[in-house]
Amino acid sequence: MTGAEFIAYAISTGSVCGVKVGDSVERFDGAVPLSHVDDVSGRGNSRTLRRDSGLLEATFGGSPAWSCQALSLQIHRMVHSKNLRDEVSDKLDTRFEPFTSWADVQFEYDRIPGSSPLDVLGEAPDYRILQNRTVGVSVHIVNDSHAVRGDYPGIGDIWSLEMISPRFM
Repeated sequence: MTGAEFIAYAISTGSVCGVKVGDSVERFDGAVPLSHVDDVSGRGNSRTLRRDSGLLEATFGGSPAWSCQALSLQIHRMVHSKNLRDEVSDKLDTRFEPFTSWADVQFEYDRIPGSSPLDVLGEAPDYRILQNRTVGVSVHIVNDSHAVRGDYPGIGDIWSLEMISPRFM
């Protein structure tokens, strides 16, 4: 699978590797085989666990029965980490290039039967944000006309995806 196909599927389903908002940390562990770093913060009932695997960040609440509150695909990190691209390729059978254009993702998204139309949430000088409100996904696309591919994604490239419960959109 290509990175564009992986992203299009995430936009369509609101899930990554079969994991979605509301799933337990145990489900996440069983579905996402990427190496990760955990950061636990807060006290008592307001503790949060942030699990960062480079490509995917997940935020869990509800200690000790951790439940996923948000997922984020950090596509922009693919620019700087060949090791991350290699791990994702090996463990998820997905080939990301350093940059992924929105045009490529939109092409793949439009090929998925039953995909919901995307709403334009906002367009600013830096980012254009599209949403699939049905599944709780926001897509951040570089919109800066001066941004060129190099150390960072260029205009028209995907920066990240954010996934939350659709009831908050």
